[in-house]
Amino acid sequence: MGTQVTDLYDCEKEKYSLTLHGGDAGLTNSVSWVYLAEDIQNMSFLKGGELVITTGLFIQSGIKLYDFIRSLVTCNCSGILINVGKYINITDITEEIKEFCTVSKFPLFTMPWKVHLIDIMQDYCGILLRNTRNTDHLNAAFQGAIYQNPVHENILLTLNQYGFPTTAEYRIIVIQNLKNTTRITFSLNRHKLKYHLFEHENRQILIYLSSQAHPPLSKIIEILLFCDSVTLGISNTIHSLTEIGHCYKRALFSLAAAMFWNIPSVNFDDLGFFQILFSSSDPKMLKDIYQNSLGRLEQFDGAHGSDYTDTLRIFLLSDCNLLETASKMHIHRNTIIYRIKKIKELLGTELDNSKIKFDLLMAFYIREYFSI
Repeated sequence: MGTQVTDLYDCEKEKYSLTLHGGDAGLTNSVSWVYLAEDIQNMSFLKGGELVITTGLFIQSGIKLYDFIRSLVTCNCSGILINVGKYINITDITEEIKEFCTVSKFPLFTMPWKVHLIDIMQDYCGILLRNTRNTDHLNAAFQGAIYQNPVHENILLTLNQYGFPTTAEYRIIVIQNLKNTTRITFSLNRHKLKYHLFEHENRQILIYLSSQAHPPLSKIIEILLFCDSVTLGISNTIHSLTEIGHCYKRALFSLAAAMFWNIPSVNFDDLGFFQILFSSSDPKMLKDIYQNSLGRLEQFDGAHGSDYTDTLRIFLLSDCNLLETASKMHIHRNTIIYRIKKIKELLGTELDNSKIKFDLLMAFYIREYFSI
């Protein structure tokens, strides 16, 4: 969803005699607005996604066209439209400039000097405003859908009208700390992904049709993680928009897990036993299981400043291997032997029974689940 460079180009290319000189691969770049720029010093006002229109007046200040275009690419603009004939001529658009635009996937257009800038800018702004209204409508529909179970028929109809069929495979990715979406939309558009990206509760929500053969999830994750500060929560795949609320909750839980474990992303499909815990409708029962198994050990640690609870956790995760546990905790094997003996006394049980070990490990997973 959203306006792409090709939408503006195709709509008005005959009316304004537009010519594309390079950067064809960037025709799918998203356009946030149309911006008239005549001075390289004003680049700080750009937020990304602008289609820049210029007469080339900056040439009179000694600024080269190549440097001007390079600055726009650095600012993640979507393309440039040059009003040629007075300050810049067609011959000024060198092969070096065309090659740079091609490599940078940055469309470069020209229009003749006789075109009045006010006319084309009014037309383009009108298109962008209409598309923005459509985007707002779609935002509202998806925001309503993620909190309804089942999704209301009127919302489903709206989503269908914007190209999101009710019966199809979808996935949601909740994105934390993404400040600028321009680079992401540029890349997703080039892969011709059917998606919608919107802001909700200070996060970005990406909903996309996962039934498409390309790009795979691994590529989408790579695109989203271009910035080190970004964290992702990835849902499982659903087969109908009617399940979008469940899908969103799973993506949120996956994001919480990623932030708790301090890793870039978590896929709900990879959460294993945590999926079962997440699906439980009786959190009190889960807390009782955890307290009955580990409560006594935690109380002893709290009262005596010992570390038996964590020792038991690492011991179980090490398949009850004393040497491996000692290595992971960076302490002597004899210390581990003493601690395990004390743990058995406190719990009143041996640790040589698979059911006992499973129950204790499950209790640790429950504790971690509630921490998430």
